[in-house]
Formats: sequence, structure tokens, C-alpha cells
Amino acid sequence: MNRFEKELTPSDINQRLAVTKGMLEFLPQIDPEHDVPIRVLDETGKVYVFYLSGRQGRDKKPVFQAKQWRVFVKERGIAAGDVMYFWQEDNAFYQIEYRIALLKPLFP
Repeated sequence: MNRFEKELTPSDINQRLAVTKGMLEFLPQIDPEHDVPIRVLDETGKVYVFYLSGRQGRDKKPVFQAKQWRVFVKERGIAAGDVMYFWQEDNAFYQIEYRIALLKPLFP
């Protein structure tokens, strides 16, 4: 099981999630022509679909596009400094499934 952790920044919370090299190691390949839907299951069992996009221009870091990511942020009350855990695992049907969980710091 590949797992990645990231402390979320104000930019991750207020705009879109910057996808790091560590996450890219187990996500599908980026399509420069189209956003790639990534179905993600959180620890409560709710499914979200984030869209992986390769940005154009000078800063070509991939991101999860704002629309669905921001829904997740609002519903979960996520703040800068929270830690996101993201991983892939095989489900009961031996298919790859992406999971996400959050940890809020005890003393912000």
C-alpha cells in the first residue's frame, strides 16, 4: 500500500490542492488534454471525485481542481495545518481504490 501525507497550506485550502511528486507515484498518469477523474473514499465512507489536472505555463505542478476539492474542504471543515493522508489500496474486488483521511493538530 502506497501512502502519502501532506500538511495542508492556505493555498491548498483556499484554491486547489497542489499534488506532490509523492502522490504522483501512485496516481494515474496526467493527460495534458483532459482532467483525469480520481474517485476518492474518505474515512466516513463518502465518495468524492477530484479532477487531476496538469497546469500549463511556467508552474506545471499538477493539482486537484478547485471545484470538487473545495466541496471536500468545506464539508470537512479543513484548515491550513491539518494533515492529509492519501493512499491507494485494493478493494474487495481487487480494484485500486484511493482513500483520504485527515488529522487535525491538537494544538493549532
